[in-house]
Amino acid sequence: MDNNVVQQLNYTDELSLKDKEIELFGQLHKVEWESYQQITKNFTLNKLKVELGKFNSIEKFDIVYFDAFGPRIQPEMWTLSIFEAIYNLLSQDGILVTYCAKGSVKRALKEVGFKVESLPGPPGKREMTRAVKL
Repeated sequence: MDNNVVQQLNYTDELSLKDKEIELFGQLHKVEWESYQQITKNFTLNKLKVELGKFNSIEKFDIVYFDAFGPRIQPEMWTLSIFEAIYNLLSQDGILVTYCAKGSVKRALKEVGFKVESLPGPPGKREMTRAVKL
């Protein structure tokens, strides 16, 4: 991401980050595309430019934080095929979490095979969704 955009977003001030956190936050945005970079002892980042539905990996993931724009704005991200792709990328008991709590999304997640739960949302959001791969 362009450094000017990162600075304009002003997340470091908004989140009241400390010096070490600011350094780590900066590293996230400096990682080159298509390469692994160890950010901390327990966190390695690999930024890829690929459509989610076309992403393949031999690695399995424990969690997916699904923060696409909502189904009304970005309907192509809320399809059965996208949720199937995510399901196949998750490890057993892996979790997809999203701020979207729309009934049609929950039904699609269930159809793919997830166990779906409603959770209390963050401030300003009544609820959110957690889907667990069974």
